[in-house]
Parts: sequence; C-alpha cells; structure tokens
Amino acid sequence: MAIVQDFTYNFGGFGGYTSRCHIRVLDEPDKPLVIICSQLANKPGTSITNAAEIIAQSVQDYLAQDNLPLAAAIQRYIKTSRLTKILGDLVARLKESKNLTVFALESIKLALEYRESHADRSEKVAKMRWIEHYDASIGLSPKCEYLEVSFKLDTWEPEWKCTTPETLSASTGYPIAEFQIPHAVINQP
Repeated sequence: MAIVQDFTYNFGGFGGYTSRCHIRVLDEPDKPLVIICSQLANKPGTSITNAAEIIAQSVQDYLAQDNLPLAAAIQRYIKTSRLTKILGDLVARLKESKNLTVFALESIKLALEYRESHADRSEKVAKMRWIEHYDASIGLSPKCEYLEVSFKLDTWEPEWKCTTPETLSASTGYPIAEFQIPHAVINQP
C-alpha cells in the first residue's frame, strides 16, 4: 500500500481564519512522491485552490523535516534501537581485537548509504506532485474532480490542469484506488 500518511491539515487561511483540508501522502520507492490535497465539505476558511501555494510549501517543509543530518539520525537510531547493547558489545570486541579496519569501513559504508538516501529523499520531496481534489458533491466542476498543480520554482505561482485518477495512476504507477478519498473523510465534521 502506497499511502504513507492520511490526515486533516489545519492551515492559516486568508484574513487569519483557520482553514482545514485533507492530505494524503503517497510514497513508494521508484515512484514519485504524490500529495493529494482534498477540499473538505464542511471546511471553514480559505479553499485549497486559493491557498494552494501556502499548503504545498508547508507540507513540503513538513516532509523535508524527515531529512535529518547524519549525526542526528545516528543519535536517534541509537537512542531508539533495542540493538544498542549489541552494538556496544560489538564495538568493545572490535577494540579488543585491534581490528578496527572492518568496523571503520562498515561505518563509512553506512554513512555513505545514509547520505545517498538523504539526497534521494530531498530530491523526491522537491519534485513532489501536488494534486487538488474536489469531491463531485462540492467541486468546481462535475467533469473535473482532480487538478494537478505545478508551481513555478522562483515564485511558487500555481498552475492547474484537470486530470483523472486513471491518468494519475498511469503517470505515477500508484493504483487508482489510492487517489480516491472516501466520502466519510470529505464530509467529516
């Protein structure tokens, strides 16, 4: 399943009014990062179309937070890992055997793997595909429930293009069902 996150997102709309939308994050290896931003039926405040660049930048920043510097990632791993004791014992035995070469090479390998995955993830987040979704019951047009939004790099000025779940599935590799947001989510209070 490609759905990594599914949540209601609160954002600052025009005039300072708190606004809400639904965000679905699709992310699998070797596929683009896709964000589906759905207009809620009982939404307060600003529409997702009027706040597209505000929401997209904020979600992009949120997703980029996962890209921790190597030292922070290692510290977090060690603190949360149940393997800390095993790792400590391994280090102690390597020091006793005075064969630090293998340990050093393995550490460098892990650091390089992390750096590569960090660079790949950063690029994936920067190239995310942003999709606006309006359910047929609340949408702009019954013929166009989905809009792919592209943003100009220097200004974040949005441009919209009508699309379908079938077209999105064909261009991203995700199943059509992943693009369909349940009515219960759209109609949440």
